[in-house]
Amino acid sequence: MRKRPLDRRRKSRERASNRRSNERVALDCFVNRFINGQPYMCRMVDISRTGIRLVPMIEPQAGRTPSHTGLQFQLPDRKDVLTASGEVITREGRAVGIRFTNLPPDAAWAIESFLSHELRA
Repeated sequence: MRKRPLDRRRKSRERASNRRSNERVALDCFVNRFINGQPYMCRMVDISRTGIRLVPMIEPQAGRTPSHTGLQFQLPDRKDVLTASGEVITREGRAVGIRFTNLPPDAAWAIESFLSHELRA
């Protein structure tokens, strides 16, 4: 009997995204995404302890975006500007999922505080 190769392409992406160990919180705020040193405006549509999902508003030509990017953003009801860097791990339509690779302690604390408040509400 001939074995069939495992084909995961048929599985729904929606199921895979539900396996996240950290809950996402939906929000709508602006983010500067730095690509090759240039800032590009994006909308953040959700955040978790490990990353964010962005929808680019302005972006460089397709095929010229590296997988690593710098981020600069503010969370609702906070005045400080947070910085982080991350790696693009998913692309779904125009949305880009970014996993944090470098998150300074003050940014990690601010995100944790925001998520704790939002998840309790």
